[in-house]
Amino acid sequence: MNKITFSMTYYGQVDRLQYQLDFFDKLPAKTKQDVKLQILNDGYNDGGVFESLLELYKDRLDLKGYKITTDIGFNSHGARNLLMMESETHWNMLMDIDVYMEPTMVTAMVRNPLKEENIYVFKVAFDHPDDPNDYDHVDPKKILKFISHPNTWLITKPAFWSGGGYDIEFTGMRHGDAEFFLSLDRDKYDHVVFHPEDKVKHEIHVRNPNRNRSYLNQATEHVKNLGRTVDFVKKRNEDKDRKHKKRLICFPWKRVL
Repeated sequence: MNKITFSMTYYGQVDRLQYQLDFFDKLPAKTKQDVKLQILNDGYNDGGVFESLLELYKDRLDLKGYKITTDIGFNSHGARNLLMMESETHWNMLMDIDVYMEPTMVTAMVRNPLKEENIYVFKVAFDHPDDPNDYDHVDPKKILKFISHPNTWLITKPAFWSGGGYDIEFTGMRHGDAEFFLSLDRDKYDHVVFHPEDKVKHEIHVRNPNRNRSYLNQATEHVKNLGRTVDFVKKRNEDKDRKHKKRLICFPWKRVL
């Protein structure tokens, strides 16, 4: 049996937060007892809705809630570092709040043997209101030769920290997952699809909102600096001593549940 922490960030998506809480609450009892849930509010001010929803489920789930108290923009990088620092389990599922799974898939994660040397990625189905092809759904830098979600990982703590964590230099830019992927110790850990033979039950579903291009690119000035930032991060991460000493969070936060 594998105890697994599922970690995700929230930024005002109340309907998706409600869905995830309901989903984990309705898991089969034997699966549910080995599942922990961590949700972090990435600086979004919703007037206490986030805390109120978590409070409703605190006695029904093994649940922890956190809040970044200053909104510093797109910040899944530092948010994931914080969630991994707080996680109490060896196996961890890092996912977006708009990633949907089948209960049988969670049961398979908990009940089936997992290999320590594997970093599991997931085949994905997209539901985009406009153009289903208008989304970069190939894994970072196309290292994997199949379609997988670019930032959904079932990963052990040692595998995660083998890359030193996410690079907070990419705060405000939608690029950090690519460099995180490349920084992992690929001599020790391999990337494989979770149950590739089952194309339905073990496929994640992503309901992408209609995001305009300015959101995807973030601020123009940040994009202009992307090349210099990538060069700096790559050089730093090639030095094993330096990459394990990098800053992991750059924001104030508190535990709310």
